[in-house]
Amino acid sequence: MGLLPLVLPLDNQGQGWRTTKRSHLVLKPRKSYLMLSQLHRDHFAPHASRTFEGYYTRTETEDRATIVIIFCWVKGAKKRGNLVMVLYDRAHAHDHGQEADPGTRRSLPSFKYTFYPEHFDVSVGDYVPDQPQAFTIVAPGLGSMKVSRTTIEYDISVPERALRLRLVLENHVPWSRSRPLQGPMGPILHFSRLLPLNWHVRSTQSAAACTLMHAQTTIHGTGRAHVEKNWGSSFPRGWIWAQAFSADGKHTLCLAGGTALPGVQAYLVGYRSHACPDWDFRPPFALGLGWFAPFMHARHDRAKGEFELSVSTWCRKLHVRIKAPPESFVGVPAPLKDGHEPDFGQESFRARVAIQAFGRRRPWEQWGLVEDAILGQTVHEDCGALEFGGPSLAKC
Repeated sequence: MGLLPLVLPLDNQGQGWRTTKRSHLVLKPRKSYLMLSQLHRDHFAPHASRTFEGYYTRTETEDRATIVIIFCWVKGAKKRGNLVMVLYDRAHAHDHGQEADPGTRRSLPSFKYTFYPEHFDVSVGDYVPDQPQAFTIVAPGLGSMKVSRTTIEYDISVPERALRLRLVLENHVPWSRSRPLQGPMGPILHFSRLLPLNWHVRSTQSAAACTLMHAQTTIHGTGRAHVEKNWGSSFPRGWIWAQAFSADGKHTLCLAGGTALPGVQAYLVGYRSHACPDWDFRPPFALGLGWFAPFMHARHDRAKGEFELSVSTWCRKLHVRIKAPPESFVGVPAPLKDGHEPDFGQESFRARVAIQAFGRRRPWEQWGLVEDAILGQTVHEDCGALEFGGPSLAKC
């Protein structure tokens, strides 16, 4: 499918634009279209009308290292309007005398690079109802993110940092198999234009193949990837995010939430396994208004690297306990109104995630255990992801 170098006034058709140093979008209208249902468009594609757009991919390699890539822009930012981040967190089993994966040959030290390019060149393919939309994001001098209907390709090259990364993702597993474009927000998407922050997950588990060259070391490997994005006006002042695979790849968890408005706590949660194939939790159940939260309880302790969430509907209940070593957190930028704020979030890739799922047929019956599982854990180490965001949560 071809990419068109034009922009339409509504963010649902073939389009293209450039973000400048201060992240203004230069739009060239072609013709008008009626607003399409938010449930029928691909929300992974860029939204030209929103203030910020951010793409996040976390790849867990076979030896349980993590590769994170972020492409993000904030329109009208006063500083640091465009962001490309590349992070590699080495497999910490090496620290305990375990051998590296034979395919990697040599262990690569952890690193994190944040770049603030002058602009992005964005091209978006034709809109087809209920189909993924192709698009390409290019950061000149840094690299690109190319999305087709079936694959996602990252190509990063920064010679002055001796960095070269090629990552290809395919065989995506959508959040909802019955409604692949819907994502974690579900019916809330109807109100996405009114919300300050929106969240979409393109794939809860994709097959990944990568080649990474850095500091005269080259690794080739495969793994699995979680692919998501946010869009809206700005990140909130505080949030919690977590994501994990089970060792056998048969269980996945992803959640995000925190302070939606003053006095309001809200979460979006998705747990997938054979026993719980489509367990989603979202407001009004995953919601707390001050002290009133009849279906949800959340607790966090940043100093200990702990987070606990219990959320239920009338007939399903999920209890999540996550713990990561406090010293394992690393700072990541976040898109705020005036631009990207360095280290506004703190993320660990060494979290262990304990899951208990309960069910019942009728609301008045007792809960029965459906599943008890551990995610983000291998024989030698923990490798789930946990993030605390905002000044009140990111600091100990």
